[in-house]
Amino acid sequence: MNHRNESKNPAFAQRFKSARLHADLTQQELAGQVGISQAAIHKLESGQFGSSRKTVAIAMACRVNPVWLETGVGEMLPFQDKGIEEDSEEGAITGGTNTQLGFVEGELDKMIHTLYALRNQVRRLRNRQRARTRCRKDASQEADATTNTENDVGS
Repeated sequence: MNHRNESKNPAFAQRFKSARLHADLTQQELAGQVGISQAAIHKLESGQFGSSRKTVAIAMACRVNPVWLETGVGEMLPFQDKGIEEDSEEGAITGGTNTQLGFVEGELDKMIHTLYALRNQVRRLRNRQRARTRCRKDASQEADATTNTENDVGS
């Protein structure tokens, strides 16, 4: 079976391609903006890579919600239809009333909270994995010690 072309995360790949097309960027243009190769962009888009350390930079370049891009949670374009625009030259948010800007701040707070929750979940999973590895190692060492003791007694 050829594992090279199997998709590791097809949902991420689809969101990734949607984000790039939304930004009207070629793979090469996006690669240049975020500092990775066009081949890496292709692999992300085809699902050969599950995600990237550059996901936030990619989301910013594509002007989409980074939490949505990474996890599928939330809206792709959290600020659309809110009367808030981005100055393409400066990359700054322009327009909008205090209420609209308050909405943006609230949405950013939600995204940050979600990212922290995801980070903590990853840390818990890593700690569980380390604990399981230690238990297996301890059990293996205990089994070896028992075998050695039995061999010593039998000699």
